[in-house]
Amino acid sequence: MALAKQLSEHDRDSINKWIGGGKKRYTLLYSAADNGCDPTTFHTNCDNKGPTVTLVYNVNGNVYGGYSRVSWMSGTGESVYDSDAFLFFLKGKPGQKPNKFAIKAPEYALTMNKDCGPTFGKGPDLLTFKDAVTKGTDSFPLNSVMSPGTYQISADTVTEITGGTFDAEDVVVYAAEDVAQETYLPTPWREMDLPTWNSELLNLLKKEIEEYWPLREMGVSEDVIPYINILLLGPVGAGKSSFFNTLNSLFRERLSIQARAGSSDTSLTKSFNVYSIISNRRPLRFRICDCRGFEDAHGVDLFDIEAILDGNIKNKYTFVDKSHVTKESPFYRRDPKMHDRVHCVAIVVDANNDPDYPMTEHVQEQIKKTQELMNQKCVPQLILMNKIDGLSEAVRGDLSRIFHSQEVKERVEKLAHSLRLPPYTVLPMKNIDTEQRININVNILALYNLRQMLRAADDYLLNYLDEFSGDKFEPTYEKSSDTI
Repeated sequence: MALAKQLSEHDRDSINKWIGGGKKRYTLLYSAADNGCDPTTFHTNCDNKGPTVTLVYNVNGNVYGGYSRVSWMSGTGESVYDSDAFLFFLKGKPGQKPNKFAIKAPEYALTMNKDCGPTFGKGPDLLTFKDAVTKGTDSFPLNSVMSPGTYQISADTVTEITGGTFDAEDVVVYAAEDVAQETYLPTPWREMDLPTWNSELLNLLKKEIEEYWPLREMGVSEDVIPYINILLLGPVGAGKSSFFNTLNSLFRERLSIQARAGSSDTSLTKSFNVYSIISNRRPLRFRICDCRGFEDAHGVDLFDIEAILDGNIKNKYTFVDKSHVTKESPFYRRDPKMHDRVHCVAIVVDANNDPDYPMTEHVQEQIKKTQELMNQKCVPQLILMNKIDGLSEAVRGDLSRIFHSQEVKERVEKLAHSLRLPPYTVLPMKNIDTEQRININVNILALYNLRQMLRAADDYLLNYLDEFSGDKFEPTYEKSSDTI
């Protein structure tokens, strides 16, 4: 499970403004929570990596740190000149405003010490930790030092931003790279039905989904297969539940939070949840299946995944650590029908993670084993590349330009390679987050991606077309008991 605290969009904007020089790309190099609070590990991950941002996540909820343009090195206590270095206070209690503390004596800006974590100033003004620190129950009892002198920060301010304690949940270091101006391609690298994102395109996509039923284009009657199932899988925090909420908000025409979603170190989804979406007072012909997120500490049992794919697990089954469903469980379906199976899987990934390493090694291994299982069962796989607005500032301002963005195109290709799938299976996505009103561009992108999932599900069902058109398949009219 990735424990490292993540930089929010607002935090990135604040740090960008303090550094100056335009947009930056922040790549996680080191996290005490993930990698251990140890100077050797810090220097192994962060030495000679160029400009970096260090953040301390204090147990009081305060976040502070420093920026260095000069690379960290494993020295023996030498001071290094850096006229661009500064300390900062990023967030705290209500009423506490973010603040930048400029350098006064740049010749002492950084201290290079192989036995210490990131160290700013001669005082030192901020020594994050010295020697290896063992984590307590919920935090690291850091042996930090903040003795002002090199930076424009006072002893009273130190007390204010630390809350009187140096205990921290995490110490994080990001590489801060300059990002070239966004390159837009003259023609989109992925075509939509209409060239302009407007209400006409929205209504076109919405109508197609509302009128969908499985294998309609192949002449299969709409009462043969009542619905298809789309399973969402992925690491904790990737946005699986938020994708359903975005779709549900679209059809309900108001903000919906039916599926539990948010930010947490562990999966907020503890059970297998099957969601229907209602439009015009009837359920649409697909269901979104939400599964517990993959974690380092509590991976989803592969037996449970196989049972879900085969339609054996019923709605509201609760996952249990180091265990799996049994045939005696009331949530085990002994004789699943075709409409109980999973017909398409969307692997949900955060677009802002390194595309070459989009998740931790352990989680990626879980995904790999799950993909091998899906390949055996010929279940189509798509990648929902979520939170795309955090990757491209220009796309954040105008989501309709997403398929003209060279940066997004390159991220799609790298992520597809990392997960061993073709680039056309990667679906860039932005869920509803800060918006209280429905956003037409978010809705268009959500509908487009949903349609690709429905088409993938139909491709799966084509393997069984003979069964649907002959006497071997009995139409199903009853409503499934585990639909909500």
